[in-house]
Amino acid sequence: MAYSKAQTQKLLEIFGLNKPKIDDSEEKITVHAAVSRFAFFYEKIRNLVDYKDEHLIRKSAILRMLKRLCLLENDPKVIAEQLIRELIAAKYLPNGVLPLSLIDEVSWRIYKLQLVLSINAGPESHAEWVRSMIAVELEDLLVDASSEKALASFLFDRISGSIKVNGMEMEQSVLKLQIYIACFRTLFKADDEIIGYKLVRAFFPEWMSPQSWMHEPRPIAERLVAVERRVRLQLKHPLALKFQKVVKPWSVALNILRQVVVLKPIEASALLEKPESLMVAISNVADERYAEAKIKVRRATARATLYLFLTKMILALILEAPTELLLYGELHWKALAVNLSFPPLTMFLVGLFIRIPGADNTECIQRALGELLVDDPVSVRIISSPVKRSSLAKTMLTLTYGLTFLITFGGIWLLLERISFTWVSSLIFIFFLCLVSFFAYRIRLGAREYVVIDGKVTLWSSLVDFFSIPILRAGRMLSSTITRLNVFLFFFDFIFEAPYKMFLGLLEEWFAFAKEKKDELQP
Repeated sequence: MAYSKAQTQKLLEIFGLNKPKIDDSEEKITVHAAVSRFAFFYEKIRNLVDYKDEHLIRKSAILRMLKRLCLLENDPKVIAEQLIRELIAAKYLPNGVLPLSLIDEVSWRIYKLQLVLSINAGPESHAEWVRSMIAVELEDLLVDASSEKALASFLFDRISGSIKVNGMEMEQSVLKLQIYIACFRTLFKADDEIIGYKLVRAFFPEWMSPQSWMHEPRPIAERLVAVERRVRLQLKHPLALKFQKVVKPWSVALNILRQVVVLKPIEASALLEKPESLMVAISNVADERYAEAKIKVRRATARATLYLFLTKMILALILEAPTELLLYGELHWKALAVNLSFPPLTMFLVGLFIRIPGADNTECIQRALGELLVDDPVSVRIISSPVKRSSLAKTMLTLTYGLTFLITFGGIWLLLERISFTWVSSLIFIFFLCLVSFFAYRIRLGAREYVVIDGKVTLWSSLVDFFSIPILRAGRMLSSTITRLNVFLFFFDFIFEAPYKMFLGLLEEWFAFAKEKKDELQP
């Protein structure tokens, strides 16, 4: 069956085969190459002690730089220019490409942030949320994401009428909203901050027009507190994960199709007119991405291991040795050796046992793409509502869930005692076990980026889930808690970064001054 000309043409336009020409008439923002090398090197070092998914690093850098600059400077235009230059220097943005007019656009966003925060309408957690919204807005302004938005809109338009919820009353507007959120999450791995910004734009359009309310910001600041609650409510929707699961095959299919078009731009139009040839190309690219997933896992495990060692393990080990000497008068070398070797060994095994998806996964991707490329509506997918349980059932399940923690950690503790671990080394081991298991789980999820079919539920997998869930939950709690106590981040962000960036600013000023003097020598 031939594909729809209308659908394929839309996708070719979205994938940017006919990109508009860049206007070279306006002066561009440039940073000296030497300054950029220093700044880029610093960012690489700093990112080792602040583990973030690669696609979120730039957004995190914008937020970090924005917070520092707002503490040191009040003029939004000065902050805006310095922020853009720092991002260019660190190679988060291209050098010599962005027009000078962007400085004014960025300064409006920063002024908006300053106005709202000056009201103190909510707690510090709300202020941090507002800063994160501005960071996402700035990234959206500075980085052209029109192709991504168009692709998400295309997917939403094709599938929004084909996803139904069974057994639960759900307003049509909420249904559409959850489908749209699922499209962005599965297409681009968007986090809560990115999705939150898109919801703010939908719920609170006045936020995007500060010129209309900057003379009286209090009502806007107070309403924004309620908007945050509304946004968080949608992000925590009980069916959110089920929506993502349903949407994922289509999202993966579109992402692989985009890669096919990028690899073969000249042949793209012809491929989209020949279903059999296109499916062969999809299969080839999918196989390549499966193989690349293992390489990404190895890179991620190396980053995670280094991050854990620098920020958490080294501190725990520093505490273990003197504590044992103080309490027992000697070091238990066997326990110390186990605690040192366990985290990197676990991470190594995670990378070693990642399995590549099979042909059935590729066939599922091909079917999903075929549904999107025809004029007929895609087949209906049904999402079941959460199971309603009685109070007695909830109580029993909660007790059973608590029992899994007792059995898991109690069993580990007894096992460690049998092999002569002290209570100190046992605590350190469990601390490492939870953290490393949680990071390993996150890495495995990343490796399943192109997996669209569920694995089989077996007795073995059920037993693994029974014992691993308590460890993973504890690891997530420890990771989020200890991140706030990261002494290395404190050193970089509050002691080293400000003077270092000031030095780079002075260095760039010197290079500019030297160039002026050199130009004066011209006849």
